[in-house]
Amino acid sequence: MKIAIFGATGKIGSQVATQLDNKGHEIVRIGSRSGDITVDYTDGASVENALKQLALLDAIVVTVGGDSKFKPYHELTDDDFRYGAERKLVAQFRVVQLAEQYLSDEGSITLTSGFLSHYPNPHSLATGPFNAAIDTYVQHAAPLLQKGIRLNVVSPAPVVEPARAGKGLVSADQVAEFFLQSVEGSKTGQVYRAWGGLAVN
Repeated sequence: MKIAIFGATGKIGSQVATQLDNKGHEIVRIGSRSGDITVDYTDGASVENALKQLALLDAIVVTVGGDSKFKPYHELTDDDFRYGAERKLVAQFRVVQLAEQYLSDEGSITLTSGFLSHYPNPHSLATGPFNAAIDTYVQHAAPLLQKGIRLNVVSPAPVVEPARAGKGLVSADQVAEFFLQSVEGSKTGQVYRAWGGLAVN
């Protein structure tokens, strides 16, 4: 398969790219500063230009969207919420809307959310609700996509070095395995929770 990975130079994205490459897939690495193609993923024209360059794809993986503000709740401003909404939420929704015309029949899109949707902390109110919104968006939008295109999301817990992985902590290679399930599987509308054994609460 020919697979484009947005955020392929990041901690999770690079591991997803490596694992898919090892499986024999053709990988196009897309990053904001480096990669096969560079893109401003907050700019729709930039994202669409990248997709046009790649012609027909079999899968798109989005591991961007980690940009959000972590502050104590009472210090958050409107701008803090807008910042995360544009980078974590709208940027991923934009890719889905643009991707349909550049994906082959029965292709797939996999987004990224995060475990703060269910495990908030006093500094996560400008990111956790966006994770929940991404999960809900995927469940609602998946049945609406045409050409048999599948849409899923991977929700990781905090990513740490492999030696520290355990309850509620995961390594990048563990998270990448869930992305492979999404790309190579047949499910759609799924939230793959890479939570290191934590339950949905």
